[in-house]
Amino acid sequence: MTIDVNPYRELDSMIGPIDFEIFCMETLKAYAKRENLTDFTIKHNQKISTDDGTYQIDVLAEYTALGVKNTVIVECKKQSRSVERGIVAALDAKLHSIGAQKGILISTVGFQNGATLYAKKHGIALWQVCDNYIKHYSAAESKEYLDRMRSQPAFEKYLPKYFALEWDCSADYPYSEIYPTEEMYIFARKKAREEHHA
Repeated sequence: MTIDVNPYRELDSMIGPIDFEIFCMETLKAYAKRENLTDFTIKHNQKISTDDGTYQIDVLAEYTALGVKNTVIVECKKQSRSVERGIVAALDAKLHSIGAQKGILISTVGFQNGATLYAKKHGIALWQVCDNYIKHYSAAESKEYLDRMRSQPAFEKYLPKYFALEWDCSADYPYSEIYPTEEMYIFARKKAREEHHA
């Protein structure tokens, strides 16, 4: 019997469905700003009709790179169990029907192993939105983290309640925090210091 050592698969972020989709959109805006994307536009809750039907898109982003317009469709999954392979495959099918260049699946819980394998093979990006409870849970074993906990509440009140992680499909584990942005952390640190010295 194989023991799964990835706790992110079962840690569910407590965010409402609409707030979740808006947070995903804000995360993509921040990502686009960091990447200096040209002609970037983003819309929430869009419908796109093709010859094989009409598709509801949670978040639709477009930008120009190398003189070519690129379309990204984002599926936001607010559910209580880790995302299975079929959901990633459905996004891949939607991607091809619409003619989009990239698909991103964002979840409030982690991804099953089959989902990450499919995403890796088909170039689907997987992100997980977590709340601060999950961040604290994942770092709780670290002595350095525990030492920092005293100043953490003042710092965190200037940051978004949720953060986003990008999954490494080869490692089958979230590896990179992509939101809040570096600028948000700098601002929060500055405000926390001002508050501490006031």
